[in-house]
Amino acid sequence: MKTHARVVVIGGGVVGCSVLYHLAKAGWTDALLIERSELTSGSSWHAAGGFHTLNGDPNVAKLQAYTVSLYREIEALSGQSCGLHLTGGVMMAGDP
Repeated sequence: MKTHARVVVIGGGVVGCSVLYHLAKAGWTDALLIERSELTSGSSWHAAGGFHTLNGDPNVAKLQAYTVSLYREIEALSGQSCGLHLTGGVMMAGDP
């Protein structure tokens, strides 16, 4: 095993995997992910795919739209389904 890496990502949850994916996509080849058990075996297992597609904050809405497109990109690149099912949603007014 190598003793040095340009970057070491600690934790193979949804954030760690995303960081490593984006680094690799940007051309980083000397990167390492360390996980104590197996990928997404920590708190990510019950939250994977648990994101909303509606938000009143424009910046959060852009991030959510990027997440949806990222899942589609990963499916297209890998040939594997992420199991993403967009079902829609409704925002209700909180006051008159």
